[in-house]
Amino acid sequence: MTFEYLNIASYCLIIYLIVLIFSKLRSYKKNIFGKKFEKKFYEVLFQGSLFNMKSKYILRNIGIIILIFSLTGLKTGVTVKPVERKGVDIIFCVDVSLSMNAEDIKPSRLNKVKFELTKIIENLEGDRVGIVVFSGSNFLYLPLTMDYDAAKLFTKSIDTNMISSRGTEISSAIQTSIEAFKDEGKQQKMIFLLSDGEDHGENSFEEIKKITKDKVNIFVVAVGSSKGSLIPKSKKQKTFISDEEGQLVISKVNLEFLDKIAKIGNGRLLRISKSEPVSEEIIEIVSQGENALINSFEFSEYEQKFQYPLVLSIIFLVLSTLIPAGRSK
Repeated sequence: MTFEYLNIASYCLIIYLIVLIFSKLRSYKKNIFGKKFEKKFYEVLFQGSLFNMKSKYILRNIGIIILIFSLTGLKTGVTVKPVERKGVDIIFCVDVSLSMNAEDIKPSRLNKVKFELTKIIENLEGDRVGIVVFSGSNFLYLPLTMDYDAAKLFTKSIDTNMISSRGTEISSAIQTSIEAFKDEGKQQKMIFLLSDGEDHGENSFEEIKKITKDKVNIFVVAVGSSKGSLIPKSKKQKTFISDEEGQLVISKVNLEFLDKIAKIGNGRLLRISKSEPVSEEIIEIVSQGENALINSFEFSEYEQKFQYPLVLSIIFLVLSTLIPAGRSK
């Protein structure tokens, strides 16, 4: 149960209570007959029933209070709906090391990756998608889901400041990506590794061979140019990273290293260039995957319930209007 507009309803309730209190005080000051007032005297002054007058007052106030409650935008009754679609499971393994800030691909390597991922997600149909980010360490950023709006939101938030430990451990990131599948279902599993190929791990190829499993294809997307580029220290200041000797570091894409990973993973090497997008190639690879029924994903949503108290408040207000009121003789 949740209330979408609780603040607005609270303000309305406070205003209504203030009006009620002010009305009571004003009527109390004008009470010329004292506190004790016999019912027979009302019958002399007014035509109609004193009970009807009180009933009108009570029903009207109840109706207004319920109306204010309907303004809270009540949502309740969580609905869980199983979703069955045919598709593949995809993990995007994204390099967020500092070298991904290099601007040999505009506006930067990482921003270009985020742009391409968003285009891919927008064209998925029935496939589950997850995201792993890595640098010196790694973690599962987005578990497998069919919620593409959430996937795009998570993609937009990817940044090189997400992981404090520096360096690049690609084999460990691939391990995390494989574990993210959890061996669920028979659908084909694909990993898309997006990196410039800088790696500081030891025996990376041997480690990748050990952890690569059947039916898990690793497609590698090389990000960066062969010419290379300086690595900005920050987005605001035009200062660049230098080595221990004070020389500016030029980051180049390591195509040979990335191509070996793609061959180990029974995939292929793709490349993000300045002009041609890679999203169309990835969408085509996914569409050619061995689709299988995916029925493990469920989503929940709240149902709007404000209409029920709204109808109830209208009933009370109509009843208060239909009850005949007494009038002075």
